[in-house]
Amino acid sequence: MKELRKYQSFNSITEMDNSISEYLSVYKLKESEYTVLWKLACYSCKIMGVSYLKVDSLADLTGYSKRTIQRALKVLSELGIITRINQFKPVKGGYSASITVINPYESHLAKSPCEETVEPTPECVGEHLSHTDTITYKTKSSKDNTYVDELGIDHLVAVGVPSEFASSAISYFDATEVYKLWSRVQLAAQKYAPDLVDIVEIAVSGLRASVLISKMKRVRDFTGYFYGVLAQKLSTAQRSLKCKLFDFLQ
Repeated sequence: MKELRKYQSFNSITEMDNSISEYLSVYKLKESEYTVLWKLACYSCKIMGVSYLKVDSLADLTGYSKRTIQRALKVLSELGIITRINQFKPVKGGYSASITVINPYESHLAKSPCEETVEPTPECVGEHLSHTDTITYKTKSSKDNTYVDELGIDHLVAVGVPSEFASSAISYFDATEVYKLWSRVQLAAQKYAPDLVDIVEIAVSGLRASVLISKMKRVRDFTGYFYGVLAQKLSTAQRSLKCKLFDFLQ
């Protein structure tokens, strides 16, 4: 444990989550890449920013193949988001699991060109969320989408979108796009907060934060960024829920 503490990169979970949010606003990560990043973050809370997960463990936790995990770790390392440190054990005569350190966004700025656009490699394109239907902001007048605009909040609620989320999102997006965003919420909740009952408040908060950041910064992929924000908020809520349950059982 003392050996790991020298690699601590953050003073709090909030600092770590904020750095990850900055990375997501700059880089267009694939689903597998930010899933691995958030899973690393979930296991980097005892010593802030430091985890000790093997590739096999990450594969079990995320449901991805070991090859996909290795590719994701390679991309995250090349971008300067994480640092992998091999641990050599002379007694066993080889390397044990690598230590993974999530780098603070501030230190990352000095190491890598953060303005550089990172495009997905052709062999990994299939691992994306379905981004063929790009989410775009609603225009003041959309002659080509008259029917879609008439769907409205009532129609969204009828197909299962919570009214609070629908009313918040409809100000910025057309009804079909609001529905697509809600499907991302459900996907993120299943993956990052399976024990959480009420996800609407987090979804609305994540949407507003994503819209605000996208208007202030250059966010290349709103859907991906929104999903990343949800992953952060839902992971935090899941950790909090487990801590409360543990305290109750004590």
